[in-house]
Amino acid sequence: MERLQCEIRLMRPGDESVLYLLAEQNLRPLASQSGHPERYHPDELLHLLRDAEVFIAEADDEVAGYVAVEDDAGDLVVRCLCVNPAHEARAVAHQLLDWVEGVAFNRGARRVEAFVPADDAASRHLFQHHDFSGVPESDRPELIIMEKRLPEP
Repeated sequence: MERLQCEIRLMRPGDESVLYLLAEQNLRPLASQSGHPERYHPDELLHLLRDAEVFIAEADDEVAGYVAVEDDAGDLVVRCLCVNPAHEARAVAHQLLDWVEGVAFNRGARRVEAFVPADDAASRHLFQHHDFSGVPESDRPELIIMEKRLPEP
């Protein structure tokens, strides 16, 4: 498929319902298909959408995907990355991750990190493509911490 060129913007009032529906269409089935439906928590997602900084990828006035990030002691942590199923394999996730890296660099963050299920090969591949390295989470072996150290600004 050809690359979908997206504009990235901050979440605005009224976006929450569309983002929640995308998660229901995408993240809930992924959790179930992996044999771990308990990984998807709708209430936690709603809190995240309210509390985190959320960037939305749009194309042709449609939400193509989004990423929610939080600052953690000078690091930027990816808490959720979701792509509209209609736009999978069109580089939406790559554009969102590029955006996050740029935001982190401009803010002087030391690194960007994400917690990825150990059995989620597609997500691990995405982060590895962006030069993230992975180490197992010591307290939760089902997770891999994907991290990218950033150059000094």
